[in-house]
Amino acid sequence: MRKFSIILAIIGLALFIVPNFFYHATVNAVDSSGSMEIITYPDGTWTNKLPVFFGAAIVGIAGVFYVAGQPDKKKNPAL
Repeated sequence: MRKFSIILAIIGLALFIVPNFFYHATVNAVDSSGSMEIITYPDGTWTNKLPVFFGAAIVGIAGVFYVAGQPDKKKNPAL
């Protein structure tokens, strides 16, 4: 389980970091307050940043799996 959590963390970090190089944010001209950004791929098609969200979630899950996969320590080894 610990090996799986390490692999999962690597995949999650890749999903968290790599897509940021491919997305471009442009200001939505319709929104007058400037609070809304449109995320686009380099070719101009609209998208959302779900891979970044999933990457962060996978890293969190990998942390839980890593802690859960720790070997149990016995309090009294003589028994």
